[in-house]
Amino acid sequence: MEIQTEEQGKIADYAYAQNRELTEAVIPAETRCIGRHAFYNCRALETISLPHGKIEIEDGAFKNCHRVSRIILWEGAGDCSCLRDILYDMNQEITVTVHYGRDEKAVLLFPHYEYEFIANEPARIFSEVGYGAGYLYQQCFYNAQIDYPRYDGLWKQACVSEDIPVLGKLLSYRLQFPYGLSAEARADYLAYWEEHMGELLEFYMKESDMDSLKFFLEKNEWPDKANLPVTPRHLAREIAEHLKRPELISYVLDLERRLGSKPAGAGKFQL
Repeated sequence: MEIQTEEQGKIADYAYAQNRELTEAVIPAETRCIGRHAFYNCRALETISLPHGKIEIEDGAFKNCHRVSRIILWEGAGDCSCLRDILYDMNQEITVTVHYGRDEKAVLLFPHYEYEFIANEPARIFSEVGYGAGYLYQQCFYNAQIDYPRYDGLWKQACVSEDIPVLGKLLSYRLQFPYGLSAEARADYLAYWEEHMGELLEFYMKESDMDSLKFFLEKNEWPDKANLPVTPRHLAREIAEHLKRPELISYVLDLERRLGSKPAGAGKFQL
């Protein structure tokens, strides 16, 4: 849905509050401010698309929008403070796509986290405390930009606190769309892929995530890692057979015919 702005590019306070039919909010390019509680309690809202530039997000603009799962920033390398401010009101898992022009983009996962308010009785104030890696990922902004080194630096901590469904998406997004990804961070992600290849492939298959499967099986055989006990494509075929997914079995067999497959090692993957 194309959102309307007032004069001077502001979306009015409470303009779309309580709208239970709004599923996508496309913020116009001329927007400079999203007013207080403009989208408050839009419980069907799933996608927010807005310019990649400086937009003031006033108090509670997206509060109680618990179904938002996707945010898209378009139009070049602008100010990202609007993304930080939108995420501040949310604790659910959200996939963020940031377009940087010239066909460059980053796709980032901000995981779900839990929080509570802790009372400081003597001072009569409450402090918000978050639990889980998602809370830390939301702090990865610096000078109105996404702090990619800090974001990637949380990977090892996420490996301790999160499970394969979250780690699989974090890993796949950063390797497929490596904007701002250092060689050291890439090595960390690849090390996890090599160590948990079977679990990751099974997750992608159960989710029917063909983008991730094609990336890891078609573009990345990691030829320098000849010591792997079994090749990714051979392992993928075993998992597809175990899951009884004929369409995936057919896909992997076709890959082996088209791209070739190294002989499987002596070890056999156990599900």
